[in-house]
Amino acid sequence: AAVNTTVDGVTNTAVGDVHSGEFGQQLPQIQKEKTGFIGSASQAFFQLKKPVGVEGAVTKLKLTLVQNYGEKHTLGRFRISATTAEGAVKLVPGTISGLLDRPLDELDADSRKLLVDYYSQVVPLPKEVVDKIAALEKQVAEMKGSTVPVMKQLAADQRRTTHIQIRGNFLAKEREVSEGLPAVFHDLPEGAPLDRLGVARWLVSGDNPLTARVVVNRYWEQLFGIGLVSTSEEFGTQGSLPSHPQLLDFMAVELMENQWNVKWLLKTIVMSATYRQTSRVDEAMVERDPDNVLLARGPRFRLSAEMIRDQALAVSGLLSDKMYGPSVQPPRPNLGLKAAFGGSTDWQTSPGEDKYRRGIYTSWRRSIPYPSMAAFDAPSRNVCTIRRGRTNTPLQALVTLNDPVYVEAAQELARQVIAHSAGDLAGQVEFGFRRSVGRPPTNKEKQRLAELYAQLHTRYAADKELAMQMATSFAGPAAEGSDLVALASWTVISNVLLNLDETLSKR
Repeated sequence: AAVNTTVDGVTNTAVGDVHSGEFGQQLPQIQKEKTGFIGSASQAFFQLKKPVGVEGAVTKLKLTLVQNYGEKHTLGRFRISATTAEGAVKLVPGTISGLLDRPLDELDADSRKLLVDYYSQVVPLPKEVVDKIAALEKQVAEMKGSTVPVMKQLAADQRRTTHIQIRGNFLAKEREVSEGLPAVFHDLPEGAPLDRLGVARWLVSGDNPLTARVVVNRYWEQLFGIGLVSTSEEFGTQGSLPSHPQLLDFMAVELMENQWNVKWLLKTIVMSATYRQTSRVDEAMVERDPDNVLLARGPRFRLSAEMIRDQALAVSGLLSDKMYGPSVQPPRPNLGLKAAFGGSTDWQTSPGEDKYRRGIYTSWRRSIPYPSMAAFDAPSRNVCTIRRGRTNTPLQALVTLNDPVYVEAAQELARQVIAHSAGDLAGQVEFGFRRSVGRPPTNKEKQRLAELYAQLHTRYAADKELAMQMATSFAGPAAEGSDLVALASWTVISNVLLNLDETLSKR
């Protein structure tokens, strides 16, 4: 239908399909509202956007209705009403009106959808919402579709039959077999399906103490350096016997009864008197129990490869606490290698705080592991590794002394030390040492660090260019007015502190 509205000689045309429920174009002066469907009563509502006419004078409105939909869908009878009431006049269909008279909690899903569909047509959305929807729809349209294969169990009538093969010969078959568990193990939980979900429930069943024992042993190994079963990758006949079998069983049962709460398990272990013992040793202890199997002292062992890097970044204040997201690319020397069917394997260092994210976010290729972590026994990940070995080699010291990551950490720590206690050497030594190892230095340690500072200060005072390079090579320019000689001296001392055995070890 087309309606020509003439107000004081000015004609505007509003065009739209009254029956479809869709709104036509809104002209500057006219906005319309329509409800109704083919074969039922229909309503159209037109409201002027701006007041017209002059108060006290007669204003003439001329409405022209043109029906051009077709002879089968013309309006048989119609009524035109007008009002001068202020505000919008809402003409609500009987179906909608009937729903409005009922409490919302009594409406079913179809009725609620009908209300939403109706009012989403008669009440236009705010412009900011429309723009946001359009932007999101554009993003969806630009997304590239991807498919992820998912393993799905075949229906019972589509599975192949499996037979025992005599001596592995696929032509010599015996009786048919089906899925199940070896008789030597406990049965599946009652009602568990014969699929992967059933196996998962079977693994954590209360009738199976092995899973809980393995979990407890691996966390124990993370905290103490050696598990209650030293061969954490082997609990069978080729593995070692537990050093404290009753303790292992107790912790396993407690873990299951606490709903496999790992936080509870870790808190229980670290708050125990056993874990909180001093890690100091004497000759008698080393001779009798070098691996601390008897738990006569607290844990003492070198940190893992990722932890050593994170430790240096944390002490220097560089470590990013950002979580989740894709892998990052921290500083790494360019090796000039190329992949077999691709380009160079070298990478560009990630910008911003991604450069300082935790070691677990480091991008890793099995053929080219991150060099500084590989030096500290990080596995190549070609095979699953349950228990890492620990070695001590000169290469490890060269990494922590010269790798750009550790040199930058030393430079940043030097700046924090000087900013904390400017001009007070004793306070600087106290702050730097405590921040690195977590305890105050002894008198002997204070004296040796002060002597080292004096030697370094004399050296760098004689070569200002060398001092600037030592203080700013990776951390960037120092603050204006900084004493580069002091910064360079403390960079070397910070490097020493970050390489202390006590800094690199859990003790």
